Amino acid sequence: MEREVTLKRLSALHHISIIESRGTNCAWVRIKYDGKGFQQSFPFKKYGGKAKAIASAKRKRDIEGKKIYGSNWPYAKFSPRKVSPLNSSGEIGVSFSKKDNSWVATWQEGKGVKRKQKNAYFSINKYGKDKAKTLAVKARRGAVRANKIQ
Repeated sequence: MEREVTLKRLSALHHISIIESRGTNCAWVRIKYDGKGFQQSFPFKKYGGKAKAIASAKRKRDIEGKKIYGSNWPYAKFSPRKVSPLNSSGEIGVSFSKKDNSWVATWQEGKGVKRKQKNAYFSINKYGKDKAKTLAVKARRGAVRANKIQ
């Protein structure tokens, strides 16, 4: 099943952090994408104030962004999450536990600081290899739907 790629417009300060703390007042540009990166500081004093530093940071970000992102700039591909090549199940949040000889579904419940990780274990000894994995995937997907996470 092929997934549709959604492009979203970046915010005005995307890849730019405004740092205002003791001794450090600057706009900081940092871009990392596909193994390439760029970072640079734009101190308010050096650039004649906060607004001018931010304007310079935006110009530099756009120049470097085009080099790094190519034709996708100023848009970015949006993908909720990618499956790691180390993932043995092919499903985010479902993994095999050698210690417990079971498939484990993992998800988050709650909101904010009260968010807690939950696990459901499906024993291979009890369900068999394929059924345990299928149950773990179903449990994960159901929990994600119930908790509106991705």
